[in-house]
Amino acid sequence: MSALQQTDVDPITFEVIRHRLESINTEQAVALKAVSGSPIVSEADDFNVGLYRADGQLVAMGRTVIYHASSMSEMVKHVIADCAEDPGINEGDCFVLNSPHKGALHAPDIGILQPIFHDGRLVAWAGACSHQLDIGGMEHGGFMPQARDIYQEGLQIPPVKLVDGGKVRTDVWSMITGMSRLPDALSLNLRGLIAANRVGTTELGKLVARYGLDTVLSVMDRLLDLSEARVRERLRELPDGVFRARSYLDHDGHTNTLHRVNLELTKTGDALRFDFTGTDPEAHGFVNCTRTGLLAGVYAGVLPLLAFDIPWNSGALRAIEIVCPDRTLLTSLPPAACSQGPLGGIWMAEMTTTEAVSKLMATHPTYINEAQASPAGGTDLFCPNGIDQYGDYSGWIVLDAMQTGGGAYAHRDGLSPQGHRCISHCQVPNVEAQEMIMPLLWLYRRLLPDSGGPGRQRGGQSASAAMTLHHAHWLRAAVGGHGFEVPTASGIFGGYPARCNARVVVRGSDFWSHVEGGEVPLEMDRLAGTVEETEAKTADFMLQAGDVFFWFPQAGGGWGDPIERDPADVQADLAQEVISAETATQIYGVVLADGRVDEERTRTRRDEVRALRRAWPRAKEGPVAAAGEPRPTLALLGDALRIEGTVDDAVVACRCGHALAPAAESWKEYAGVLAIDAPDLGTEIRLHRDLRSQMYACPACGRLLEIETSRPDDPPLVGAEVDLTTVGVLTEAFAARR
Repeated sequence: MSALQQTDVDPITFEVIRHRLESINTEQAVALKAVSGSPIVSEADDFNVGLYRADGQLVAMGRTVIYHASSMSEMVKHVIADCAEDPGINEGDCFVLNSPHKGALHAPDIGILQPIFHDGRLVAWAGACSHQLDIGGMEHGGFMPQARDIYQEGLQIPPVKLVDGGKVRTDVWSMITGMSRLPDALSLNLRGLIAANRVGTTELGKLVARYGLDTVLSVMDRLLDLSEARVRERLRELPDGVFRARSYLDHDGHTNTLHRVNLELTKTGDALRFDFTGTDPEAHGFVNCTRTGLLAGVYAGVLPLLAFDIPWNSGALRAIEIVCPDRTLLTSLPPAACSQGPLGGIWMAEMTTTEAVSKLMATHPTYINEAQASPAGGTDLFCPNGIDQYGDYSGWIVLDAMQTGGGAYAHRDGLSPQGHRCISHCQVPNVEAQEMIMPLLWLYRRLLPDSGGPGRQRGGQSASAAMTLHHAHWLRAAVGGHGFEVPTASGIFGGYPARCNARVVVRGSDFWSHVEGGEVPLEMDRLAGTVEETEAKTADFMLQAGDVFFWFPQAGGGWGDPIERDPADVQADLAQEVISAETATQIYGVVLADGRVDEERTRTRRDEVRALRRAWPRAKEGPVAAAGEPRPTLALLGDALRIEGTVDDAVVACRCGHALAPAAESWKEYAGVLAIDAPDLGTEIRLHRDLRSQMYACPACGRLLEIETSRPDDPPLVGAEVDLTTVGVLTEAFAARR
């Protein structure tokens, strides 16, 4: 086989081919959605497609599930490693796999990869992966809350040849579909994945026929190099330093224990090192993820923040190194269970990455607006199964929990609702479409008051839903989420966390009596019955006729001190029922008169709050620098704190001008600190028995600087340490702002 002849490609041809690669991804997605009968694919976009170089490097991906940016690339690499010699990789072949230790995120995510040949030479791959409604195992739906090892979690497929030279291997096909409770649905999805790859293979072949192989492959390679170069260039604009994040996952499916995720991000020159050392060991239940999942979580956290205007491919990820010991929550090995990995360990890796990278971006006056508070820090799961309204056994995944709020930014509120951040093209199936296939009747979908984290810029709202059985006597479901007793959708730079997840069932309600009387009761307190708040995870959740299920998802965290929010914006939030009067008065510090914000009394009340904060105790007394001439800004620490002075004599200062702490020390030791309880954080916050929360404020002006929730034995987090010898990269940026 001849080696690639690198070809000089003019800019216009380069852009034409680049955009054609992206449009091929779109056509792959259209084919998959047209063939698949699964609402997860056709309506919720829980899939992705891609084109890859011959060695598995991602060249172009669809804008659906970002996690698959790593997973399908890893799948291709495992196919090459496992199958190149035996049974061989030939033209017309397709390979199937779903093993979380061979590139999949968890077993329900089945991927099919097709090699692309030109004149007998392997030049690229097409890939497609989607979530399946059922792949066998202990429970319908692919999520196994009661599993204690991976072998209880359904079919685990290493790389296997499913199509041999263009002919489907019916024995392998039958073996795979025979493991599912819904074999017809799985068969359609497999056909959809194959169709997507055929489109990718055919259209890439047309592109090669038009421009030549060397030209197309040269564009692919240059595209990877271009993304790498642009990411590294952006990193060089930012100061070096260490940026930290820490969070906790509650309940592993068996016991309500906490599992810590610890991240130390080191930025050096044009490279990032994500070190998850200190993360807790593997959980006993299904919330773990594999090392592929860890890659997925980090990439999903990095790409929207750092590469918001850069093509997403393997080149954009070359500047990243990921470190984590084996057998942690994020790097499980057999036999550890991991079927909830995408909603467990992977999700936690994404959230901590988002926080740490946001702290890095927030050092720079140009990029601070790209930083964000946490989006929904823990999604929820509801996978019912039973006899449907047509008399057949079936099973589903109800996707209303995807209607989550977005994290706030320095310059704007979070989106309401945003949907899952890891699905960049996120949509939720229409109620009517779900009611056609499920024996459920929706009472409502609506935005949820007091769901977004309060802040100067508040987090986006989530949308709640309520439903009841319709033409069915019972349904059994696996339910599972985290963030029920941990406010994982954390705020940033003084912002509050969003509400916790919650599920409530009114058992044996009189709902249908109300309907027969001509009324649809939409509020829980309008229903008679037994109110039951469900635990975070269980496989034995039952809905009976007459039960009404209420679902309250997490939302986005807030940014900045809530008492700095414009009173007019608080008034608008009250008018639109974004927040309650209780939140307005207790957290935003406004005074209401006849439902309206009294601005003069609000100013007085907020001054009183600041005075109380100034009296909070401190571990160390300040100030650490005398008042005098303004000090030059060396770096930002968000928009409330900054590093000022000189490299040899630098302080962390509040925006009010108060020199809070020496830059070489933790500013938290010099800030006022107050231990708080769950009600102080919001109307819908619950704290696990093993957690504590503290607020930190400027002792000079009373500005709220940070809210931290941690285990008592975990020391206060030092969120950012900037290498002052590298802050020269910010000089021009600050000068431009002045």
